[in-house]
Amino acid sequence: MMRKEYSKELQVIKDEILLMSTVTEKMLSDSIFALRNQDVELAKSVIDRDDLVDKKEIDLQLEVGRIIATQGPVATDLRRMASAYKIITNLERIADLAVNISKRVIELADETYMKALIDIPKESELAEQLLKLSIQAFIEEDISGLKNVAALEDEIDALNVEIHRECIEYMMADRKNVFQGSIFSTIGSYLERIGDHATNIFETVYYISTGDYIDFNDLDEKIIDKSQKKNK
Repeated sequence: MMRKEYSKELQVIKDEILLMSTVTEKMLSDSIFALRNQDVELAKSVIDRDDLVDKKEIDLQLEVGRIIATQGPVATDLRRMASAYKIITNLERIADLAVNISKRVIELADETYMKALIDIPKESELAEQLLKLSIQAFIEEDISGLKNVAALEDEIDALNVEIHRECIEYMMADRKNVFQGSIFSTIGSYLERIGDHATNIFETVYYISTGDYIDFNDLDEKIIDKSQKKNK
């Protein structure tokens, strides 16, 4: 009976994390849409939604703590609960970064952009893909997408470098671009950090499945092959 109850409670946690992730993804996509269109009202609505995510984080962490205290999970079940706690925290931080982007949108409201935005929206799309892959991996407890996650993280990092390089070029060419260039460069960094948080989520899923922790900074083909074999 206890095991059946635990399974139901675990599914509730997964459903709530999926809902939290959906809200967070929407905050991110709206913040970038607001940036592209200089939509201050949409940016403000993203900022307002942060309270919702903060409340969800607290409620879910309390629920995870309650399950650990009452169900006494061990081994893989305990890893699931500990990992759920970390995933919730990473989602909240992604929401905070979407808020930061929205605040920068407000700062740029009266500016005529120095260039069309291409790489920033592209970096955001990749970060969203990475987040969706990582959350899906948690829901299904499936790490077979490890290679795709690693590739997306590399693409995000490369785009961030390109954004910084291009912003520096624009700022050096004309001092009037310093204000915008510094903000666009900062937004690129926000998106890179969002990618890091999404990657952290996948790392916790890997931990659930294998009992081993991996740092994607040290990821190599040997680890990728190991994960693929495990899921055959």
